[in-house]
Amino acid sequence: MLRCLLLFCAVFVSACDSGNPGALSQGAFEGPEGEAMVRHLIAHQPGIEPEVPKNFCVVAGPNLHSTSMQFVGRMSDLKVRFVSGEVLTMRDPDKTIVDPSSGLPPMTIQILEIKHAGAEGFDVVAGWAWKKTFERRRYKLVKKGDTYEVVEGERIEGNFIPTSP
Repeated sequence: MLRCLLLFCAVFVSACDSGNPGALSQGAFEGPEGEAMVRHLIAHQPGIEPEVPKNFCVVAGPNLHSTSMQFVGRMSDLKVRFVSGEVLTMRDPDKTIVDPSSGLPPMTIQILEIKHAGAEGFDVVAGWAWKKTFERRRYKLVKKGDTYEVVEGERIEGNFIPTSP
């Protein structure tokens, strides 16, 4: 009887496993770790068409779920305009994603994954896209007091080619 109970518990626990040890749930991406990544990506956005004003859309996970406007509202001090991914539309003929209120394509920031990396840090996969140009990288978040320091890691994929100054 005890063996059956232990076997049941083992099967139950393994069924609950996300398959990605240490990974934060997508809902937790709107915490301080996700905020640190969004702030970093906005501060280090590439200089693509700098004369065009940029709106920002923040999405999470591989399925590009729009984050809440309450989450991006915490970053109002950045003085940038955020738009919800839920209101974006597609413009023909080139199928460009645009903010319907401005007609401009948003700079989309994606937080793909956040995983625990030791007691005070996280490994993050995040990226950005604007029109048809994009880049995704690995990052490390290191706890520094009440905030996180973002350390850029390797480039995973993208078609962005930086121009030299």
